[in-house]
Order: sequence, then structure tokens, then C-alpha cells
Amino acid sequence: MEFLSKSPSETKKLGMTLGGILIPGDVLALIGDLGSGKTTFVQGIAQALSINIPVNSPSFLIMKEYKGKYNMLHVDVYRLKVPELELESIGFEEYLNSDFIIVIEWADKIEKILPKEYMEINFEHIDLNERKIKFKPYGDRYNTLLQELKKCLFLE
Repeated sequence: MEFLSKSPSETKKLGMTLGGILIPGDVLALIGDLGSGKTTFVQGIAQALSINIPVNSPSFLIMKEYKGKYNMLHVDVYRLKVPELELESIGFEEYLNSDFIIVIEWADKIEKILPKEYMEINFEHIDLNERKIKFKPYGDRYNTLLQELKKCLFLE
């Protein structure tokens, strides 16, 4: 599925819509250039999960936990030189079998350690404010999630 966002507020609203149908254990793999809307999208997810503190990119911390309706782990692997090893050393794999919703920015850098099932979300610059956001499900849960998202967006 492909979605055209015409503004940061639309990108955030799309994140909120998806966030409203996520469940513990879901994994979202976000891919896109700097400034393509990944963090804005995550802020929308966080808002839907009733996370009441500011959400920003955890570039220097690598991982940040947030408490809300469901726990969310926000991961940013942009600055990692050897992502698989560095994530292993800080316990990332333990989160994959937890009740956290996991949102990973720059997930293309860690394809080898992503679970078999997840939702890939690609962000592409169109112009200053417009973004093309593509959803690609891997696995039954994420095919179902994509169908639910289409219904929420009245695309079905």
C-alpha cells in the first residue's frame, strides 16, 4: 500500500491511525532518508498509545522506552557502525520477545536481525512537505494489520 502525505501533520496523523491498531509485540521497520518523516510518524504512533512525553529520535541513545497504553520501544540505528553487534550488546533481541511495540528507524541497516514477521514502512521525499509512504507487510499478522489500516483510512 502506498500513501501520499502532503504535510508533516498528515504524516503524524497516519502514524496515529496505525498506532491505534497496533498490539504488543508488533514490529515496525522504518526506512528513509534524513528528514523523510520517520520521527514525525513515530510521534503519531506515540500519541495514539497515550504516551504523554515528547518523542524524538533516539540517535545518541539508540533505544528509548516509552510507557503508555502499550509500551513502545523506539530504536534508531543511524549512528551505529556495526549495528547487529552493537544492538546485541545492549539487549535489543530481548525486546523482540517482549510486550513492547517496537519501532525501528533506519531498519534497513539491521535487516539480518529483524524478526521474520514485521511491517516495513518506506518514506520517500517528493518535495519540501510531501512524502510517499509505502507499507510492505512480512507475515500474516502484518497482512492483517495492513488490511485494518486500509479500513481505518477508508481505502477499502
